[in-house]
Amino acid sequence: MQRSTATHPSPRSRWRRVRTLPLVAVAALVTAGPAAAQDFQLPPLPNEAQVYPALVPVPTPQNDPWYDDPADFAAFANGDVIRSRVVQTYSLGIPIPVHTTQLLLRSTDAHDAPQATATTVLMPGIPWLGPGARPLISYQEAIDSLGQQCNPSYTLRAGLQKEIALIGQFLAAGAAVVVTDFDGKNNTIMSPSEGRMVLDGIRAAQRGGLGLENSPIGLWGYSGGGNSSASAAEQRQHYAPELDIRGSAQGGIPGDKVAIAPFAISGQQPQANFTGWLAILGLAREFPEFDRALQQYLTPEGKQVAEDLRDRCLYTAVGTTFLRPVIDYLTDPDAALAAAHAGLAQASFGKPENTPDMPLLMWHSTTDQLLPAELAITDIAAAYCARGVDMRMFWVPMSEHISAEIVPELGTVAWLLAVTAGADPGPRVC
Repeated sequence: MQRSTATHPSPRSRWRRVRTLPLVAVAALVTAGPAAAQDFQLPPLPNEAQVYPALVPVPTPQNDPWYDDPADFAAFANGDVIRSRVVQTYSLGIPIPVHTTQLLLRSTDAHDAPQATATTVLMPGIPWLGPGARPLISYQEAIDSLGQQCNPSYTLRAGLQKEIALIGQFLAAGAAVVVTDFDGKNNTIMSPSEGRMVLDGIRAAQRGGLGLENSPIGLWGYSGGGNSSASAAEQRQHYAPELDIRGSAQGGIPGDKVAIAPFAISGQQPQANFTGWLAILGLAREFPEFDRALQQYLTPEGKQVAEDLRDRCLYTAVGTTFLRPVIDYLTDPDAALAAAHAGLAQASFGKPENTPDMPLLMWHSTTDQLLPAELAITDIAAAYCARGVDMRMFWVPMSEHISAEIVPELGTVAWLLAVTAGADPGPRVC
C-alpha cells in the first residue's frame, strides 16, 4: 500500500519522534534516579509452565504425547485431522455442559513448511433455532503468549480460558464454536501463519465427523485474536476458497506492524511494553531476520529477558516487562528495526493481493493506549474502503484497549450470528 511521505513519515523518522517522548510512567516507578530500566530488578516471577502442573490435573502440551507430530506429514493435506479426542471443558474447575472434541490437524507456517496444531470444537447441547444449518463460529482468543500451555486447547481443559464468557455467548445462541491454537506449538505470535492455522482449524472442524460439514462460518476476534481473524479474512480466497465464511468481526487489530513497531518498543506507554517483547520474540520464531536482529542487537541483559519470557503467558509477561521497554535492551534501535522490516511488512495487513472478500465488522478505540489507531489500523481501514471491501468500521470513543472490546461486545456477537445465518450485513460504513 503506497503512502504519501508528507503525511506518513518513514519508520525511521517515526522512531526518532517516538523516542524523544518522555517516559514519565517509567521514571515515576523507577526510584534509582537516572539509571537505565534494566538496572531496576523486578522480583522474579514463576512462569505458567512451572505453575500450572502444580495446580491443574491436566498435562501441559509439552508433556502430552497427543500433541506429537505425525510420523509422515505427507499423508495429510492442510486441514486434515491427524487424531482426535473427546475432553471436558472447564471454567475455574466447574465443568461446562458442552460436548468438546479436540482435533490435531495439519497446517503450514509462513514458509509453507508443515505444522501440526490443535483445535477445540465446542458443541452446545441445545438446538440451533435459526435458519439453515447450525453456524460454526471460529473464535480467535487473544493468546498473546509464548508458551504452549497458554494455548486454548490446554486452557479450555484446565479451566483457565480467559475469554470463556464471550465464547459462551455464541454457544448460548446454539452455534458451534471452534477455537484453534493459531500460533502453533512454537507460539509464533503475529505471523501470517496465524490466518492459515485459523482456516485449517475450520477445515478440521468440518472434516472431523461432527455434523458441521455444511455449516456457514463466522470469524470473531479482538486484539491478538483480531489479528488472527483479520489474517484469515485476508488469506481465505487464496488459501481456503472452499470455506463458506460469511463474515468476520475483528477489533483492536495491530494491522500495520511496520508503523506500530517503533511505538511498541519505545516504552512511551509501560502497559504496552509486553506487546513489543512478545511480537519480536514470536516473530523471531518464524522469520530468520528477526532472530538475527535479536542476536545482534539485544544487550546481554536483553537476552536474559528474552530467555525469561520464552514460556510465559500473557499475565506474567505483562508483569515481567512492565518496567522493561525493549528500547533499553537494544544496542542500536534504528538498525534493529531496519533488520526486522521485511518480517514486519510481511506480517502487516492491507496488501492489495490480500483484500478480504467477505463482509467485515471492524472496531478500534480512538484512544487505544496499546495500539494507537493512527499507527495500527487507520491506513489499512482506509485502504479496505478504497478497494470496495464490504466493511463497516466503528470507532469506540472515550475508551482504552480493554474497554473497547467490552463496550461493543454484544453488538459484534449479534452481528456475526445474524450475518453467518444469512442476514444482510448492513450498509458499508467506512
